[in-house]
Amino acid sequence: MFRSRCLALTLATSLAFFGGGIGTRGDSVVLKNGVVYRGVIDQDKPILWVYDGLKRVVIRDSKVARIDSDASYRNLEVFKLEQPLVVHAGSMPKEVVSVNEAPWNDRGRRAFAYEGSKIGRIIRMEQAINEMGPHLVKIRGVDGFWQGQLATSQVPRQIVLGILGKVDETDKNERIRVARFLIQSKWYKEARAELERIRKDFPDDTELRDRVAAALGSVVQLEGVEVKAAIERARAANRPREVSSLLKSFQLKDVSADLASQIGELQRGDDARIAADKALADELDVLAEKLSKTLDPAWKKPILEALKALKEAPDAVRDRFVAWQKARLEGGKADEQLFALAMSGYVVGADAAVDDLATASSYWSLRGLVGQYLRSRDDESRAALIEKMDEAGPTAGDSTPPSDFRKLDLVTRMAVRMAPPLRQEADLAAVDTPKIHRVADDQNDEPTEYAVILPPEYHPLRSYPAVVALHDGNGPQAAINWWSAEAARRGYIVIAPEYKLPGQAKEYLYTPSEHAAVELAIRDAKRRFAIDGDRVFLGGQLMGGNMAWDFGLAHPDLFAGVAVISGLPFKYVNRYLAHTERLPFYVTLGDLAPAANEVVFSKILKPLILKAWDITYSEYLKRGLEDFPEEVPAVFDWMDRRRRDSYPKAFEVATARASDNRFYGVVVREFKPGRTMAPEAVEPLGTNMNAATIKMKSSSLSNLINLEIAGIKELDVWVSPRLIDFKKKMEVRINKVAYFKGMAKPDLAPLLEDLRLRGDRQQIYWMKVSAG
Repeated sequence: MFRSRCLALTLATSLAFFGGGIGTRGDSVVLKNGVVYRGVIDQDKPILWVYDGLKRVVIRDSKVARIDSDASYRNLEVFKLEQPLVVHAGSMPKEVVSVNEAPWNDRGRRAFAYEGSKIGRIIRMEQAINEMGPHLVKIRGVDGFWQGQLATSQVPRQIVLGILGKVDETDKNERIRVARFLIQSKWYKEARAELERIRKDFPDDTELRDRVAAALGSVVQLEGVEVKAAIERARAANRPREVSSLLKSFQLKDVSADLASQIGELQRGDDARIAADKALADELDVLAEKLSKTLDPAWKKPILEALKALKEAPDAVRDRFVAWQKARLEGGKADEQLFALAMSGYVVGADAAVDDLATASSYWSLRGLVGQYLRSRDDESRAALIEKMDEAGPTAGDSTPPSDFRKLDLVTRMAVRMAPPLRQEADLAAVDTPKIHRVADDQNDEPTEYAVILPPEYHPLRSYPAVVALHDGNGPQAAINWWSAEAARRGYIVIAPEYKLPGQAKEYLYTPSEHAAVELAIRDAKRRFAIDGDRVFLGGQLMGGNMAWDFGLAHPDLFAGVAVISGLPFKYVNRYLAHTERLPFYVTLGDLAPAANEVVFSKILKPLILKAWDITYSEYLKRGLEDFPEEVPAVFDWMDRRRRDSYPKAFEVATARASDNRFYGVVVREFKPGRTMAPEAVEPLGTNMNAATIKMKSSSLSNLINLEIAGIKELDVWVSPRLIDFKKKMEVRINKVAYFKGMAKPDLAPLLEDLRLRGDRQQIYWMKVSAG
């Protein structure tokens, strides 16, 4: 067997996962939202630190549901590698502002370079893995001093397997350790193959054969648990075909009775859903056929649309037919009434479905006009469409209580259930490859473009979370590369704007131009793709992380959360930090990043965590400003559990840049002199800004929206029925002056124009009040 002179594996028998007194990874911290962090716990009330040997996560103790002892993270296998060193001693740099790493070779070595506090001075060395565990590897500099660690996932699997393959194949204990390592790494396919090889290589060892058989049984069970988790993840990701495929291919015979029972129940539930969806489509088809001689021919297209939706995405539309199904089971309704309930429920939802066919027809006509308006690029055409909608009053057969705002309610319901107005069939052809889109109707000299990649089984009638990924200076493809694999697994759309103009410096400049590019891309993507506006997240690494800090806080009503990877908070950020009260942040830094502890954590993040705001800090030890690809799963775990509050009853914001002009429906049209500053004039920590401020409180009891503003000359207040009852007298008060008081008058024009421009179907306003 080949043995390398420079690389050998030796036994590591410590019960602790990490040497040097780090301690055993023996605790699981379960948060109230379901996120789990594992590691050694240190507490400085009310702050909790969870350290797993690679990074420490900082959270507020009030976010914790419970702390469990976790035996699965004890007695982990660790292999020590003999790597001859040229430089044995030295000191780690105090700061690392950039790194450059070559791929690992089969000896567990790579070329490595970093830039420290002396800008422009590049330190180069060879690094080697000297300790390898299932969750992290420790590394040393060979010809330069460096001590650090990485997640094992960041070493290609074939390299790890090649290193493990260098153990003495005749030593059964070492072979067992390799198999245990593979199991602990959750590489079950490789673990099963290694166990089979052990059984073959030591045929006369009865005790070993029994141990291997037991281990194989455990691996099969663990694989089954992983498949069950994959099924649940696929269901959450809107991938019903994958769910069915995983369930059908699941092997029940070798797993525990409990797991087999769970999978069997899932299989029966999936089969029942498929059968029920087919029956629903068949019943609608039969009902339409029965009425075919009496139905207006105009119903042919709506029927085909509904049947197609039930075939392609039944999970997205089945709930729309509940009123029809309930009435069918109860009896007493004529076929024409049942058909009206089915077809009206499809466009406005089951809870607003009507049993009058003429009313149902008017709903479809209204939805057609709304779709035309949202797609239109001509002002005159849109004005004509508004007139048609206004003329199409409620029909006599509408069984719902009459209301002046009935039509606005219907349009809101239709907008939520419509396919995106600018959708294209070509987008469905290749959902697993990024495509470049140019923002429609972009009036800028340099057209705004963005890359987008859709998740598997994407369908425009479903609703998907999205990540707006800000690139690190190397273009949208770099952002797609960081986010796309995990986004596909979780069912996220990735939008990667090109926010730099050709020829611009390769650094983030805090300009309105950069902001406009991202905001235009978001708006365009919402009009093209089935994006859930309440589950849109912002993320960025390095330069993109700098922008994520700034853009997220400048536009807090756009996002459910912001993930900042190696981004530093400068300029406007420090004045806008109060916005994190309503905007969750996940921040990752290496402890060797400039000012990581003394500024970013101690002076910025820690005070916010102490306020019990939704802030999570993840700090990697002995790492600098890097893009941390190993953080991707943790970031998605964090995002999966958050949603935007689209209509907060109260908020307080500051703004000091002309582009930072929209906050939860309050839109600044003109600032007072001296309240905005150009980015180049703003000091690094933003101490020289005299920002404008907005405070809003709403009261459903008094039907009042009350604003206190400073530094603003003109603004618009967009009013939502989620905050105000439009059936009663209402008031919009600004600095103690009533700018609107009385009964509101319904008007489709502002609702539709705002919806057309922003494309946000989860944040719809019925009325605009202008002041100034």
